[in-house]
Amino acid sequence: MLTLTESCRQHPPTLRIGFWLLEDFDFYALANALEPLRLANQMAGRSVCIWQILSLEGRDLNASNGITTATTRLDQVQPLDVLILCGGDNLHAQAESPAVRQKLHYWAAQPVGLGALGKAGWLLAQTGALDGFRCSLPEPDPSLSFTTSSDLSPVAAPFCVDRQRLTCVGPQAVQGLMHELLARSHGRGLVLRMEKHVTRQARPLQSVYNAPAKLQATLALMNEHLTRTLAIDELAESMGISRRHMERLFKRNLGCSPSRHYLDLRLQQARQLLQTTKRPMKDIAQQCGFVSLQHFFRCYRQYFGAHARDHMEADQPATRS
Repeated sequence: MLTLTESCRQHPPTLRIGFWLLEDFDFYALANALEPLRLANQMAGRSVCIWQILSLEGRDLNASNGITTATTRLDQVQPLDVLILCGGDNLHAQAESPAVRQKLHYWAAQPVGLGALGKAGWLLAQTGALDGFRCSLPEPDPSLSFTTSSDLSPVAAPFCVDRQRLTCVGPQAVQGLMHELLARSHGRGLVLRMEKHVTRQARPLQSVYNAPAKLQATLALMNEHLTRTLAIDELAESMGISRRHMERLFKRNLGCSPSRHYLDLRLQQARQLLQTTKRPMKDIAQQCGFVSLQHFFRCYRQYFGAHARDHMEADQPATRS
């Protein structure tokens, strides 16, 4: 079992997670849980986590939005570190199912993390699996007549990880719960890199319409010199301004330094060439001003969160670092 405490190991073992789906499960909550796990593997460049999609009977299940999802039988599950319950609006029927209650009691007694997304946390509470643990639960549905132990300790937080129990209030809090799980198993540095990547991907290269003339001229010069890149001092001298003035222009209008924007332009150009041509990767790297493939690979992964070969046009031979 992988202990859910802050990880100090350089290479922690792979985190093994099972998602136990109930009929009419919340597909949005499941997607919000899986995406951070996928991104963690991408950012780390290896499988820091793996997951299984499970159900009681191992049949195809319909989500609340009608999407059908294939599952594996719960009793055929591979070894797990964490099992997370994912339900939906039909929890009352699930709570009355002897088979569901039996399995919940069984897993609550196992040396693994046990969690739930949103309203499914009330199923854990009803079976006593949250007794003595702090937990984050949504407001109970008035139509549900759940009875819980007085040992329940809810907290006013979107999500909560207390020892081997994981809960959250709803689909929007699922990502935070997954980030906390990853931070405890593989360190907060990985989560910070993921958050930085998501922020960068959501920020397009900004429009320079109505930008100061000196800035527009500098950007045009950058675009003309992507292969033989110019030093920032050269750019400033060409514009007849000081380096300090140029840095202020970029910071005020684009929110970054000239060198950062220049690198962004080169990486954007590299991705376009990878996706639209069959040129060797070494040639593309050189055309975009990178002196070595290793430097190109490192910058590309830091910016896009993926290896350059992952964006190559189909059938183009890959060059591996």
